[in-house]
Amino acid sequence: MSYNTQDLKAKARRHLWMSYQPPEPYAGEGGPPILVTAEGAWMVDTEGNRYLDGVSALEACIAGHIRPELADAAYRQMQQLEFLDVFRYASPPAIELAARLAEITPGSLSRVHFTPGGSEAVETAIKVAKQYQRIKGEPGRYKVITRQGAYHGCTFGAMAVDGEYFGTRVHLYDPLPPFGRTSPPPYHYRCRHCSQEEACTLDCVDELEQIILTEGPDTVAAVIMDPCSTASAVSIPPPDYMPRVRELCDKYGLIFIMDEIITGFGRTGRMFASEHWGIVPDVMTVSKGLSSGYMPIGAAVVKEEVAQIFMDHPDGVLSHGQTYGGHPVACAVALKNIELIEREDLPGQAAEKGAYMLAGLRGLSHHPSYGETRGLGLLVGLEFVQDQATRRLPDNPRLAGYHLRTICRELGLITLTLHQGNVLFLAPPLTISHAEIDRMVDIVDRALGIYEERYM
Repeated sequence: MSYNTQDLKAKARRHLWMSYQPPEPYAGEGGPPILVTAEGAWMVDTEGNRYLDGVSALEACIAGHIRPELADAAYRQMQQLEFLDVFRYASPPAIELAARLAEITPGSLSRVHFTPGGSEAVETAIKVAKQYQRIKGEPGRYKVITRQGAYHGCTFGAMAVDGEYFGTRVHLYDPLPPFGRTSPPPYHYRCRHCSQEEACTLDCVDELEQIILTEGPDTVAAVIMDPCSTASAVSIPPPDYMPRVRELCDKYGLIFIMDEIITGFGRTGRMFASEHWGIVPDVMTVSKGLSSGYMPIGAAVVKEEVAQIFMDHPDGVLSHGQTYGGHPVACAVALKNIELIEREDLPGQAAEKGAYMLAGLRGLSHHPSYGETRGLGLLVGLEFVQDQATRRLPDNPRLAGYHLRTICRELGLITLTLHQGNVLFLAPPLTISHAEIDRMVDIVDRALGIYEERYM
């Protein structure tokens, strides 16, 4: 199929109001890049240019692009029951998917509330935590502690626990709901508690406890964490970090929300990142990899012990829901996707290929702009700097990130930049081949060289 690229870009500039873009997106380029086909780890634009998808289409497409069995699952369900009143009726795909999630999530996570996506799953988790505390007779517990630099979504409740700008709370949409509080992530490369040369002291967990005490434990409802601090520079925690956080939540009666929207379904080398540390959160949020991005769907999976508090109380009705939560077509695709993940051992593939990719990227340390590469499975961040010896940031990290990811795209690699803009993010489909990983590393190698010539 042929496309009139300029016509499409002109229409996009006039009518398409894209997320995180000005009203006329990519005006300097005549309009946004337009992707039209994909296969495996590759995507193709209207002009036939091929790109390695280094971020799995916003970390979602873990099973690779264009898997016919996932499309077939959607088609079959559309021929049977395309939609229903999800507030009063249930569909077989939603019931079966809830049961499968109860089977594969850790511990006693067993009660599933479906949502249309990740932000809504976080909203659900926050409401569950607050209502849980109220039912237990502690309505004063309304605060939710997040981590500096965290991203948990774009709806108002989720934004209240976004830790962007490292705790300054500056935002276009202020005032946000005033219940979010921030604590430091385990960001060892730039830790204010311990140097990179020494082992992690876990002082960041001690600081979290001090925040709980300062705020007053009887005012705190929950702690929410992305286990790998993805938006916070892909800061992988040391082995004892998560167990310590779990202990703090138990000690002070807090709901522990684990946001596995990015890390779930094999991305980190286990089905869920929580399994790396042997912990079970009270609520787990999932989306993205749940359907490999083939249909919009998310969920909050709640521990049986937490759900039971609702079941045993006259005010235990969760007064919350979305029209498209538990959409039967999305649930049917997610069921087939989980089957595919298990059959092809995508978590195992992510573990092996992730180690291979980390080794390749760490081999780029000869670049003056190279800071550090860190990751878990196929979730990797490469931090680039202005000065390697001092770890000094670029003068304008966000602009530097724009330059580097633009160079990568020109060389045939789709990437993102995170943190303050100076962390190149790579999270390709778990089905990516070793040869494609080599290609990706080669492009990053060349991109860093070009970046250094132009901007350092």
